Amino acid sequence: MKRNWITWIWIIIIFLFFFWENFSFLFEDMNLNPFDYARITNVDYKAILVDEPSSRGKIVVKERVTFDIHAASKNNLFWELWRDLPESYIDGVKVDYKVNSVKQILDDGTEITYEESSKLYWDDSDYTSKRYGPGKWYHSEGPYNESARRYECVFFYVDGLYRENVTFEIEYEMNNAALRYGDCSELYLSFYSEDSIKYLNSFKGQILIPNKDMPSKNNYEVHTYGTNSYDFPYEESDTLNPGFHTLLINLDKSNLKFKPYNEYLELSLVSYGSDSHIFTDYASYNDYYSDPVLDELRQEQVKYDSTYENYKNVKTVTLVILLVGSVLVLIYTFTKDKRLRKKHVFYKPLMQIKYFREIPSNLDPIFASKLVFCKDRKKSRKHDSDGYSSVMLSLVRKGYIELTRIDPSKGWTSNNVKIIVKYKPSSILNNMPDSNAPITPTLESLTSNEASYFNLIVRHSGGNEISMSLFQSRVSADYENTNSFVRGIDRSIVNIGTLQGYFQKADYDEPRKKTNSLSNVFLVIGILLVTLVNFISYHTHLDLAFGGFTILGITFVISALYLKKLSKNYVLLTQFGEDEYAKWKGLYDFLNSETLMSERTVVELPLWEEYLVYATAFGISEKVIAALKVRCPDYQMSPILSNPYYSSVHFHHYGHSFRSAVHTASHTSYSAGYGGHGGYGGGGRGGGGGRRRSLSLRSYM
Repeated sequence: MKRNWITWIWIIIIFLFFFWENFSFLFEDMNLNPFDYARITNVDYKAILVDEPSSRGKIVVKERVTFDIHAASKNNLFWELWRDLPESYIDGVKVDYKVNSVKQILDDGTEITYEESSKLYWDDSDYTSKRYGPGKWYHSEGPYNESARRYECVFFYVDGLYRENVTFEIEYEMNNAALRYGDCSELYLSFYSEDSIKYLNSFKGQILIPNKDMPSKNNYEVHTYGTNSYDFPYEESDTLNPGFHTLLINLDKSNLKFKPYNEYLELSLVSYGSDSHIFTDYASYNDYYSDPVLDELRQEQVKYDSTYENYKNVKTVTLVILLVGSVLVLIYTFTKDKRLRKKHVFYKPLMQIKYFREIPSNLDPIFASKLVFCKDRKKSRKHDSDGYSSVMLSLVRKGYIELTRIDPSKGWTSNNVKIIVKYKPSSILNNMPDSNAPITPTLESLTSNEASYFNLIVRHSGGNEISMSLFQSRVSADYENTNSFVRGIDRSIVNIGTLQGYFQKADYDEPRKKTNSLSNVFLVIGILLVTLVNFISYHTHLDLAFGGFTILGITFVISALYLKKLSKNYVLLTQFGEDEYAKWKGLYDFLNSETLMSERTVVELPLWEEYLVYATAFGISEKVIAALKVRCPDYQMSPILSNPYYSSVHFHHYGHSFRSAVHTASHTSYSAGYGGHGGYGGGGRGGGGGRRRSLSLRSYM
């Protein structure tokens, strides 16, 4: 039971984690996100290629960036904004930057020029200081180093923003944007990527190449990379900017859609032929400066261009496989019942019984509860402790013990109740077994579990009387004998069931357990497919496989629920067992229904007493008590029915605490090695092998 709870807790944690990772944007768009954010929503990018002495393949960039700022609290404003500058090594040379200026552009077009700061702000006090405070910017040069507080990024510090849209213009130089090779040159620009592009509403870009550095029409290729389409549109113009050839980009929200594997906007211009080095006369030396790479670049381009179609085919095949898998899972699930019924015989009761008003037989209360709930394990486990209460009540009803108050002036609480042993054979008084001990003819015989419980009471009371609290205390401390008692109770379920013909075999619920375990496995697989597998695939080109993982996951969940429902019927009862199950289940349904209250047939007091015993075992004694007070005015004549203790929470609580005590003692005994081995049975430990004698009712019943 504990393991099931742990499994479900982990499943819930994993589900919540992946739900937030994938769907938190829903809360953000509803302005319900509790976290601060400063998103880049609009970009106007303009770059000019420079091929002059010492230029090192440089471009000069001027870009206007609009931020949507959302501070969750007015007490915790935004004081710092930033623009990450793409940092990388390409063919052995580092793309680096020099920031020239930062300006804030107001709504009316007014420009506010920021000053360069001498350091990267780090402490909260820096943001508001006159020396480092608002109105300044700082260029943190890479490479990235967390411990050194170094980032390839430009920071600009503002005067505390709550929920506003602000625009900044950044001018910077980017070195090694253009690289020279043996048979070609490449201008490679990485504009934005990853988190910085997730909320873009527009991206406008102009890449200006001086006419003297622009390759002729047949000597260059332009490619774009990124977005869900794997590329994005651009235009070319020789008139938009006089003296320059312009590559023009104008993307709106419909173009700016991304998945985790394509969160970038990049552009490449490759020149070759007679213009192979037209714009890289002064480019930096790199690892392949003199090597021919054009064919390799083209091969990589072909590979990239085919990626979409290739993965579309992969996703289609994956979807088909997953759909076939879903069909096979359903076939396996819905034929499970037929296969099990070929292997096992599952009988049906000869008569359909809705309500059964008599006591079917003198059945042990604990076993009666197990029989009624043998097809519902949750209720069976839930009412384990009620079985101990019902056995004690049955001992009272049969006259073997009596429960009275220690102090008559106080209430019926567990601390004020004592057990009086009413049946005292000489074998008990002499602490010696006596096979000739007389049997009191007026007493009903005891079931095996009732006998074990009575032996336990006799042992710890000395055959006289003992308080309920002291009895429980002694039982919990007597590890070895309590362990024997608990094991005997557990064995009795199988022994009664098999020896008296209720169950086909000792492991009577093996098919149910296996089917239920398979159901749990299917459920876990289904949840993992819908959450974990979908999450992983979403970040790859499989991209949920057109919903295939979700379909298969839901199929597993449906199959799990179906198997869970079927498993309840997979109990190996005999024909006699099914017939008796129908009667006892009918009795349970009768005692648990309103019919018990509304019927007007006369029920004798002895039958009401038995009703109460078995209703206690079933955990529904309050139903019998309520009906009793309406339908049986003379219930006060019965010592059991008139005793308020048996219908109180104290009595049921004692059953729960007694079960905990005996099972704890049994576990302690088992762990310490008292039970389950023959350590004291080999002789040499004093008289008869060293095991202490336990009383047996067989000697006097």
